[in-house]
Amino acid sequence: MKANKRFTLRSYDLGRRLDTFLVCAVLAVLGNRAFLIITGYPQLGNGTLHISHAIWGALMMGIAVLVAISYLPPNVRGFVAFLGGAGFGWFIDELGKFITRKVNYFYQPTIALIYIVFVAIYLVSRSMRRRNFTADEAVLNGLSALQSASLGELDEQHRRAVLDLMDSTGASGEIADSVRTMLVEIPALPPREPGFWARSGRATRSWYMHLGAKPWFVRTVTAIMVFLAVYTVVSGTALAVDDAGIRGFTDWATVISGTLAGVLIIIGTFSLRSNRVRAYEWFERGLLVDILLAQVFNFAKYQLEALSGLVVTVVIWLMVRSALRAERERAALAESNAGRVS
Repeated sequence: MKANKRFTLRSYDLGRRLDTFLVCAVLAVLGNRAFLIITGYPQLGNGTLHISHAIWGALMMGIAVLVAISYLPPNVRGFVAFLGGAGFGWFIDELGKFITRKVNYFYQPTIALIYIVFVAIYLVSRSMRRRNFTADEAVLNGLSALQSASLGELDEQHRRAVLDLMDSTGASGEIADSVRTMLVEIPALPPREPGFWARSGRATRSWYMHLGAKPWFVRTVTAIMVFLAVYTVVSGTALAVDDAGIRGFTDWATVISGTLAGVLIIIGTFSLRSNRVRAYEWFERGLLVDILLAQVFNFAKYQLEALSGLVVTVVIWLMVRSALRAERERAALAESNAGRVS
């Protein structure tokens, strides 16, 4: 493994972490603006000094960097994505002050510029995921999985996925063979008592598995997601339309992004009976488009009136992510059982 590859070797979980970073950044921007509106834009400081929330955002990003370079367990990446994303959101929310001569927080194009930054990050993150993993990346992700296993935090779905990644990339050599052997024998490692969030997540997924076996489950989820898709399109269009009709960048962006989110969710409903994992992946894409694009424009125009829609969308997105993880675990377990039988 050559040293010049240090910035090309990706984590298997980069998609989930980058999504967390982006969603936290969006929520930080919208949540901060909602708080300022409710409290009447208070000033922290005195007549001479003003402590901008961009400073707190920079502090949060600094803490995230310190944690990332100081601690080894792979699970700290979730904390880094959360805190770093929130800090980035607080920082970029002050963009209007940095690009105007009069230091104007209310500079009108600021939301559009923030949106462009978020979209650029989203597109870069998607391009990073599309490139196929290499053998070197597979081995490094295998070593990361062993770190999780040593802490009793490696589930069957992640273990199976890393083994499949190593097989598909043709990872070979003494280190790769040793990593593969240890991953296969991982059940012998003593698990540690899971924390509160881990226990809560497992309980939620167990409850979902129980519901997922019911005959009415697919029909119910389909109805809910179709309603959500229609609501996303109709509400976005309704908010954009005023007495003069749809006009301007914000109105058109609201309609187009809401429609795109609805279409992605509808695509997922067609896969729900045949492949739940694929269906939930489409649902997640649609919800991310709604959170990262449509809700941002709704908030830019309607401020607090759009906040309730954002909260509901984020809650549904978290539920879909949990269900997606449960379905991936179910698929990995079924594949593992089939392998043992054969």
